[in-house]
Amino acid sequence: MLTKANWIWRGKASADEYVQFYTDFEYTGGKCALTLCADSMFTVFLNGEVAGFGKYPDYPHYRIADEIDLSALAVRGKNRLAIVAYYIGTDFSTYYTGEAGLIFALEGEKGLLAASGSSTLCRPAPDYTQHFCKKITNQLGFSFRYDAEKADAWMRPQDKPAGFAPAKVKDLPKQFRPRPTKRLQLAPLIAGRIVQQGTFEEGAQSTAGERMLRAALAFVPPEEMFGGHRPYFELSAPIELRAEKKGAYIIVDLGREEAGYLHLDFDVSEACEAEICYGEHLVDGRVRSYIDGRNFSFEYRAKKGANLFTDYFRRLGGRYLQIFFHTDRVLLRAAAVIPVFYPVERRRKKIENRLHRDIYDVSVRTLELCLHDHYEDTPWREQSFYTMDSRNQILFGYTAFRGTDHVRAGLRLFAEARRQDGLLMLCCPQGPNSDYPIPYFSLMYIIEVAEYVEHTGDASLAEEVFSAMRGVLSAIEARIRKNGLIENFADPKIWDFYEWTEGMEGSMVGGVEGGAHVPSYDAPLNAFYLLAAEKFVWLCKKLGKNDGGSSARAEKVREACGQFYDEEKKLYKTFIGRPDHYSELANSLLVVSGVAQGAKADAVLERLVRKDNGMVGISVSHSIFKYDALFTRGKKYADYILNEIEDRFMRMLRAGATSFWETDLGSEDFFRAGSLCHGWSSIPIYVFEKLGLCPDAAEEN
Repeated sequence: MLTKANWIWRGKASADEYVQFYTDFEYTGGKCALTLCADSMFTVFLNGEVAGFGKYPDYPHYRIADEIDLSALAVRGKNRLAIVAYYIGTDFSTYYTGEAGLIFALEGEKGLLAASGSSTLCRPAPDYTQHFCKKITNQLGFSFRYDAEKADAWMRPQDKPAGFAPAKVKDLPKQFRPRPTKRLQLAPLIAGRIVQQGTFEEGAQSTAGERMLRAALAFVPPEEMFGGHRPYFELSAPIELRAEKKGAYIIVDLGREEAGYLHLDFDVSEACEAEICYGEHLVDGRVRSYIDGRNFSFEYRAKKGANLFTDYFRRLGGRYLQIFFHTDRVLLRAAAVIPVFYPVERRRKKIENRLHRDIYDVSVRTLELCLHDHYEDTPWREQSFYTMDSRNQILFGYTAFRGTDHVRAGLRLFAEARRQDGLLMLCCPQGPNSDYPIPYFSLMYIIEVAEYVEHTGDASLAEEVFSAMRGVLSAIEARIRKNGLIENFADPKIWDFYEWTEGMEGSMVGGVEGGAHVPSYDAPLNAFYLLAAEKFVWLCKKLGKNDGGSSARAEKVREACGQFYDEEKKLYKTFIGRPDHYSELANSLLVVSGVAQGAKADAVLERLVRKDNGMVGISVSHSIFKYDALFTRGKKYADYILNEIEDRFMRMLRAGATSFWETDLGSEDFFRAGSLCHGWSSIPIYVFEKLGLCPDAAEEN
């Protein structure tokens, strides 16, 4: 139906812009289906009620159209379709900049009810501050400022709003693909409980996050702040905040890690400012609202009287909310998060051991929190779709969940992240101006596509993305030198990263990690190539295609990798061309890829299970490669693997984890920005499956 509609906007757009659109239509019953697309996001209302939000992530050259059933909200007679469209307009790790626009068509029982065009009315949204352009992070995009005093009635048929004018038609392509996955769903609101309260004084820093982090907080006992002695001050009923001066704050604990939309419901006796921040950490006695330039905050101008607000444009991840009210009296009904999730079905498992069951359940919840339109690394700090992260998540998800529509869709989308050099962008969708690709992440894409085919039998995906896989291998194979090894990339905008351990972070000029590029031959890159080439050759045979010589080239690289072996230490070096470095990751990969054979492999494996083995230890996320190396000897090392899993993840549970951490250091890693919910760390699911510790439960009749 979008062929009968036109792309529209209000005129020339700038980054961080909100536009309100509406059209009235007559409805006589039956079908009422809205098809729409936007750059960048939308929230849909019918007769003032929220009908849909978000959009499937896409590219300007690869547009996905969403469909929303409005029949449950439509009434016979006159209806008003209202849409708030949000244009991001700047490259981030979660967004590729396109041209601002909205297109929609509303189909009824007998044909078109409404369509976007010059008859659609629009105006700049007066309540959202236009072109605010204050980043949350380089991955998440912009924060926002909302002014409830400027909001008016415009979404219902009886409303007669001012300032609307006919939309401008735009000449943009109208090729769309249907949404390949289910739409996200909302869970009941998480009210949480107030765990800290008092008054504050803050400075004049430029972002709310930094002001809140550096503010002077004065604790006020709850019986003085709220009156009475209600246990824990749960926000299940209205609470009145009473401060001795203007400047009251609260911290709300949602009870566990959540991912969802900010929801506020409160009354104030005067118009005032409110600042809201969110996060995973409370170890500093406040929410970490500002970390090394990251600004986890929003600004809200409250009107006198009742304030009811939900923002559907930004998904929050974390456990805590902190709110500064610049007044002395607040009747608070809700300061909460409305969880949003992808509707995936868990497989029922029978796990006898209580500790194993707890670890497994938290692992699965971690995956769920990191699954929305596609898998994402963390719902808090980035929400970015990486191939390395998603390979872990997808692989573990085969055990944890039924259905793979979200897997196929994500892998298909990533094929659109191709660069001119053949590598894939670091994230998807990601704008080129924010891209610093990791070469081996591109190789992981081939591996996860092959694993999808292995688990589902659906080879059509491999056919669709074949050229992307071929391009990745060609880019890597072009760096095979005379010594038979693949040299790392001599490009300051390519990140030779392997994992978050000593000496393995690589260099990233212009990114988060400073330092100059060091040309070398890296054992991990060569081993990842061997693993990817093996999968690619297998896919070629399955599809009846020529592998283009990759099989022969891989055998030569495998033989050349013997140069990494240190006869004296009986270990493989991580690098050639850099100071001596020995890592569990490199040695594990060289076993898994078949470089280390026989007695050499046995010696490496024996060293891997020693406590003081002379190697840089492996991170949580990459421990899967260590376990795969140990599993090459069947269950010989099963006790070691299980003990390591128990020790590592029990430490997190004892520390209060409700989802598993990015690294072992938790919140203190990355200069106090460590994520406490990272999907790539759900390793126990994989290990328990390999060890037969999580069999499917018998289906109930």
